[in-house]
Amino acid sequence: MTARDAKTRSSGGHRPPLQLRIKRLFYAGLALVALAEIVLPLIFRSSESHFSFEDFPAWGSIYGFASCVAIIVVSKVIGKFWLMRREDYYDS
Repeated sequence: MTARDAKTRSSGGHRPPLQLRIKRLFYAGLALVALAEIVLPLIFRSSESHFSFEDFPAWGSIYGFASCVAIIVVSKVIGKFWLMRREDYYDS
């Protein structure tokens, strides 16, 4: 009997590895936050929206995600075409 077999027997069966359990908990938390983002505004109505699209469920999350993607894409384009120099730029 190896040390791994003894550990499995003492833990009471087949448990997924710690990394897999953490990953599952992380995704379960994300799903819970996404569900709360959709359900809670429907329960607690607010008349503070200035535009009609602000009443769309999960508008804040979608807008934030799209903004982050736009920032990443724009910064990569700026880095590629404005900041990068040819390989022999400092040699000449």
